[in-house]
Amino acid sequence: MAQVNRCLKQLFFGFNMLLGIAGCVLLVLGMIAAPYNTEHDQGESIGLTWIISTAVVSVLLSLLGAYGAYKENSVILRVFLGIIGFGTILFLIVGFKVARSMPEAMQLIKENLPAITSEMMADAEHRQTIMALQVQGKCCGIMSYSDWDSKIPETCKCFSFKSDPSQCMEVQTTKDGGNWGRSDKSEMMWIYREPCGPLILKNFDSAFKTVLGFFFGVGVYALIGQVLSVVMIRQVKKVQCTEVPETIEDGYRFTPQFQAIRHVEGVAGVEPTTFYP
Repeated sequence: MAQVNRCLKQLFFGFNMLLGIAGCVLLVLGMIAAPYNTEHDQGESIGLTWIISTAVVSVLLSLLGAYGAYKENSVILRVFLGIIGFGTILFLIVGFKVARSMPEAMQLIKENLPAITSEMMADAEHRQTIMALQVQGKCCGIMSYSDWDSKIPETCKCFSFKSDPSQCMEVQTTKDGGNWGRSDKSEMMWIYREPCGPLILKNFDSAFKTVLGFFFGVGVYALIGQVLSVVMIRQVKKVQCTEVPETIEDGYRFTPQFQAIRHVEGVAGVEPTTFYP
């Protein structure tokens, strides 16, 4: 009896297995990030929704594709093809839109960074975030160290001014006198020369590229699945077409008409022919 190509079937199973594993990983990451969603902005909430939705659909779709291949059912495989085809178009369209809007978004962030800086410096929570960024990026301020006015925090302090003075610069800063009635005191301090603005822009650029890679990666992978599912459907149809005539002939052999024809051929001494009703 004819069967679907074994290598193709295993390849299709492998595709669906990877799709299911990727969906499970995304789902776990989404569930881990969900409790912190209230602290994030609307853009990150939309991104989290995309990730969780993609994860759930990927897991269900992988099960559907694997079951259709196991049963060699062309109807299930067509449903799989339709869903994954829609996913391919959707993710590629969104990917192209992100690619087109990325330069404009980066330019908009650059233009608004000075105004955003003054707002962030006025908020205590944001100042803590900037200080953490200064330690990580070895920088001071967003546009420059003057964002802190004269009270530059210790996180701006450059400890490599002796070994690598090119990273550092010496400026005058004001130390808080504390709660004992002492007046603020001025002193010289070595700080990081570079501001954190370029690092922030670099992080935004990396985030845009990550999103772009996600949409194009899923779109291309879905396109591969689409091609595999088309080939699987053709194989299943081919197997079904080769099995039908054998079934018809086997059933027709036991009919009186078939037996009569075979009797006439035997009396006449002609070679039996194979034909279908």
